[in-house]
Amino acid sequence: MKKINRLLIISLIILLSSVTNIYGEIKDNKGVHNILLINSYDIDNKWENSIKDGFKESTKDNPNINIKTEYLDIRNNNNEKYLRDFEKLLNTKYKDSNFDMVVTVDDEAFNLARKGLLHKDSIFYKKIIVTTGVSEIINLSPEEKKYITGFMDGRSKIELIKIITRLQPKIKKINVLIDDTSYCKDIKDKLLRNRYLLDNHINLNFIEVKYKDEILGKIKNMDENNEALLICGVFKDKSTYYYANSEELIRKIKEIKHMPIYTSREDYIGKGVIGGYIDIGSEYGQSLGKMVLKIYKEEGISSVPFINRVGANYMVDYEQIYKYNINPSDLPEETVVVNRKPHELLITKNERMQMLLIILFLLITMAYIITMMFKHRKNNIKNKKLYDIAKEREQLKTDFIVNMSHELRTPLNIISSASTLLEMKVNRNEEVKKEYILDKVERINQNSNRLRRLINNLIDITKFDSGFYECRCKNENIVYVVEDIVFATVDYANEKDIEILFDTDAEEIITSIDKEKIERVILNLLSNAIKYTNKNGRIEVHIKHDNKFVYISIKDNGIGIPKEKVDQIFHRFYQVDSILSRKSEGSGIGLCIVDEIIKLHNGKVEIDSEENKGTTFEITLNLSNDDRIDGDIDNKTDRNINDVVKIEMANI
Repeated sequence: MKKINRLLIISLIILLSSVTNIYGEIKDNKGVHNILLINSYDIDNKWENSIKDGFKESTKDNPNINIKTEYLDIRNNNNEKYLRDFEKLLNTKYKDSNFDMVVTVDDEAFNLARKGLLHKDSIFYKKIIVTTGVSEIINLSPEEKKYITGFMDGRSKIELIKIITRLQPKIKKINVLIDDTSYCKDIKDKLLRNRYLLDNHINLNFIEVKYKDEILGKIKNMDENNEALLICGVFKDKSTYYYANSEELIRKIKEIKHMPIYTSREDYIGKGVIGGYIDIGSEYGQSLGKMVLKIYKEEGISSVPFINRVGANYMVDYEQIYKYNINPSDLPEETVVVNRKPHELLITKNERMQMLLIILFLLITMAYIITMMFKHRKNNIKNKKLYDIAKEREQLKTDFIVNMSHELRTPLNIISSASTLLEMKVNRNEEVKKEYILDKVERINQNSNRLRRLINNLIDITKFDSGFYECRCKNENIVYVVEDIVFATVDYANEKDIEILFDTDAEEIITSIDKEKIERVILNLLSNAIKYTNKNGRIEVHIKHDNKFVYISIKDNGIGIPKEKVDQIFHRFYQVDSILSRKSEGSGIGLCIVDEIIKLHNGKVEIDSEENKGTTFEITLNLSNDDRIDGDIDNKTDRNINDVVKIEMANI
């Protein structure tokens, strides 16, 4: 008896040592793993392509995994002979390939691989099969469980309907649009089996079609106010036999019926449908890749059981929920919202309107505040500018008063002194030489002219302010007017060894001017040029004209004017030199009068000056004739020009 027991124990040990692992194992291919990936449909199927992309993405960091992809194309060739021929093709094509794993996507590819799993003449013989997208509940035999694992969809599919009734409770009929795939057949079967879970008023209508043209014909009589469309399949264009573009299909449907459209497929999301309970192909693929990597790591499927994949993602289109007046608060938790910009809020239409009104109010308030701030700042700048101008004018007036006291006192003192000296000579009965008397008389006359010039300027300024200063224009030869003044000032320039040149492009230029006023302008500019030009300097006077204008320029090479003071030179009472440091006499109103006179002639005065290099004044006058004036041009004047020059040059 003991011998028998020993023999049994020894036999059992030998038997156990000879038995292989009860689960499929990974053969040693020197670290390289070859995978055959079989899709149930064709190369254009977006769902399976999404799974494939997710699978490759999750395994890309493992360079030892080689993937070969095949497409069963079951929708175009769904018969037993084709399936046998397809398997034979794979047997021939991959005869010498050493695959250690087969990955299948969707029911048809899985069924093909499963059928050959236990057949020695099949490429699938005892290969590890990892599957996803299988819709049916799978009952595996003990032997199959050694080699098959993956993900199975055991959901009731009732969520596809509940999302519609939740978002649009007034919907009474849901038209479920399916194709001829096992995926859509599974949806139909599960919805019918679980119909009792829905409200009684919901009517389900299944529409099975293959081509998009058939869809358009079947929706014509639908009630867009009480019915919804649930798209679960993919459909082809009958003319091209290619898959219909998702966005174009939705657009065509809405052209016929503007009804709410939902879907179970990712490729319709964001293309015009409201949303749905969506399986994300890339997520399926990533989960599939993680499972494959775990199998390789564990060297078998013993620790990787079949998983009943549950749950998907609720997805809606942001634009569509507002088009169909869906309340965002009715959305399930963790709903994914597409076509939503970062600044857009998921709120009701009333809340949106309230938000817009609040934003509009805030914008108007901000705009008002900014406008008031800008206006206040502008007023402050304006007031400061006015204050600075007023302050400057006040200072100019103060300087002018001080200057006037000096300008009046100096000639009066000279006149008084000269008169006193003459009076003393006469009272003492002293013999007085004629030259002495003439010298004193000359001084008296010169300073009298200074006073007269100053008084004339003050009177003219008052006239400008009151608007009583008038120009009496008539046709004159302006060349003669300017030339006459220039020649009359030559002697005064010669006293300082200053050369004066006069040039014109025409001997006669007739235009309408007030001769006396223009003479005064030229005299003032010449007196300034002589006054501020150093000894042995040069003054040039040029006249030129064109069809519209006369240009008179007076240029010197004197001390010039600083750049920062050029813009102020025509301001009333302004003087370049301060009262204490100035080199010449003057009230500071001469150039102001020049500017006003030229403006009365509808002309302008421009200045170009550089310190220590000289100054150029250019007068521009309109070349116009006064047709009302008859007779010849009289180049003569009743006034003695020399007397006018004496008065203007009195302060040199």
